[in-house]
Amino acid sequence: MANFLKQAASNMLGSDKNLDAKISGRGFGEGTMRFPMDLGDNGRPIIHFTCEPTAQDEKMESIFFPIPQGVTYGDGASYTTFDVGLIGEFAKVISANSDANIGDAALNMARQAQKMVTTELEAVGGLGATIIASKKLGFDNIATGLEFANKQVMNPRTNSAFSGNTIRNFQFDFKMIGKSDKEVKMIDSIQETFRRFVYAEKLNKTSSFMLRYPPKWVIRFVDPQQNELKYMPKIYSCYLTAVNTVINPSSNTFRREDLSPYEIDMSLQFQETKILTRDEFVNLEENGNRDNEQDAAFESLIQKTKDAGQLGVDVFKKTLSNATDSKKE
Repeated sequence: MANFLKQAASNMLGSDKNLDAKISGRGFGEGTMRFPMDLGDNGRPIIHFTCEPTAQDEKMESIFFPIPQGVTYGDGASYTTFDVGLIGEFAKVISANSDANIGDAALNMARQAQKMVTTELEAVGGLGATIIASKKLGFDNIATGLEFANKQVMNPRTNSAFSGNTIRNFQFDFKMIGKSDKEVKMIDSIQETFRRFVYAEKLNKTSSFMLRYPPKWVIRFVDPQQNELKYMPKIYSCYLTAVNTVINPSSNTFRREDLSPYEIDMSLQFQETKILTRDEFVNLEENGNRDNEQDAAFESLIQKTKDAGQLGVDVFKKTLSNATDSKKE
């Protein structure tokens, strides 16, 4: 992956002459784009966006900017709550008898559980026992009314339960003001390229039944030699979920020569392609590994599905052909 990305960016620090053909007109497939045009000359850290092609005949897009201000990471986990109730007390009983043999353990647990329940009911009194019994019998309204009237509640013994990590989202904001005709054309190509690859496309030109996913993006923070920065957290492969473009946000000014807008603000929103496990997170941070281990399995499944589908088509064609031949006879 690292060599693949470096090859994609091999022209980034090339001469302007090498870029002339790439920005000669509005369109896509430029290969390498950058803003500002002198990005490689000032030694600043760079953010490198690589759009991975979804079809073999597509060119890979590689776009470079200075690292924007305020890069934000949101690592999180989701938790729900559940009420243990009396189960927590029974768990203590089970744990205390876990080393005994099965027969003795079952007998001891039954005795201790009975004693525990009796002690608890005696401690809370008749009203408390009524509330507990109402809840256990399913009379929740009665139990709630008794709790409210006497300002007592059954201890729910609420615990937190881990339900999964959250998927990470990223936003990058750029302001682009062209200082030359080349930069104006470059800005136009950059914003059109990002906007284009938000959308899915038809799987083939003759049918609209199926759509191909928008492409994945790889986002790297690098130095001018394309080495990933040590002190910037890394980002896994992403989908581009939104591109928000504002034309002339400061003033309604257009250039006299070609009526191009004076400035363009662009906000890019990305979402990682999967929720990471801790192992994947560590592998990403330490090794820059953005390869999804499940991709190979899915690719194998896709190939087998294609083979099965083609077999079905062949059988259908053969059956149809035999039926046609029978009618002719």
